Amino acid sequence: MSIQRRTLLAASLASALPAHAAAKAPLLAGGDISALTWMEHAGAVYKDRDGKPGDCLEILKRYGHNIVRIRMYDRTGPGTGNDGWYWPEGSMDLADVLRLARRAKAQGMQIQFTLHYSDFWTNSKTQTPPTAWRKALDQLDDDTARFERLLALVEARSRLVVKALVDQGTPPEFVSLGNEIEHGLLYPWGSTANWQRLGALLKAGHAGVKAAHPGAKIVLHLDDGGNEAKYIDWFDHAREQGVKWDVIGPSYYPFWTQKNVGQLMSFCDTVSARYDSDILVMEAGFNFAPNRADGWPGQLENNGPYPASMSTPEGQRDFMAELLAACQAHPRVLGVLYWDPIFIANRKVGWALKEGSGEPGPNVVSNTTLFDFKGRALPVLDIWKQYTQ
Repeated sequence: MSIQRRTLLAASLASALPAHAAAKAPLLAGGDISALTWMEHAGAVYKDRDGKPGDCLEILKRYGHNIVRIRMYDRTGPGTGNDGWYWPEGSMDLADVLRLARRAKAQGMQIQFTLHYSDFWTNSKTQTPPTAWRKALDQLDDDTARFERLLALVEARSRLVVKALVDQGTPPEFVSLGNEIEHGLLYPWGSTANWQRLGALLKAGHAGVKAAHPGAKIVLHLDDGGNEAKYIDWFDHAREQGVKWDVIGPSYYPFWTQKNVGQLMSFCDTVSARYDSDILVMEAGFNFAPNRADGWPGQLENNGPYPASMSTPEGQRDFMAELLAACQAHPRVLGVLYWDPIFIANRKVGWALKEGSGEPGPNVVSNTTLFDFKGRALPVLDIWKQYTQ
């Protein structure tokens, strides 16, 4: 479908909505910038559409980005990761998060802030508590005492970190408790195998955030956007436990979900109505090339139901035009966060660093960013502003 046809479709959808829906706030659309400090220290150079180098955030703002996602880990550096991999020291910890937040607010952007409650990646497979937390818990004699201590750690850390953001004048508009928590968080205590405990941990995080920043909107973030059965099961359990949230945050990748934008919007209809909840698409990604910069397939092996011929800069642009237009037209979808717009090809940077050698692993998303292999802004940024203003 051409951009013109998609734009006309979005306009027709908007005109069919109730008056209050048509008057909703401008769409929030941006992406994750958590690795920007690491990228810049490695010498990454970002260029606009004309090839002129500049500040990455200023370039994104100029093309219409109005929100960033910033993730935080408890402590980074050697010895803090999983399976022999770790994040570089000084990246995505509290000090770095505060710097990135200041830079984002200086550009007038909103912030979606993600508390990982870990020292390294968390997702459905791994939700490892921070190293310092595990040491504190190991000193206690029984599991009940350890869980009570964990609740206190979650509440205190959530409150302290969000307060630090507020105190420096960069309060986050959105805060997510964990990352892709469809199977829970802080394993083994917070697994969905024990919803009573998972619910208690989520309520502790909620209380900590709201104590520091009552206006922050709490996001609960799961993978597999479009899977109605998964979300209904999860959020029904959360509701039964008295867990509160403001926004439901699905990840949506055509490759992982095998769903197109229309199917995602149908899912948004169902989920937003069932829980009377707004939706923020926490992650979305699409290939601009079939392979990453080193010639190997990337994390997204293909673009799901979209044809292989769309794995081009123009195809990425057309997909995002479709997604942004549909989200703009939906009365309960607040916005979209792209993954990972700024994690461009750089020989010093990979998905993580190898324990012992410090060598980077492969950059598995270098063919899905919003800048090409040489750091130049891709055509997708040409269409961004029309959906965010």
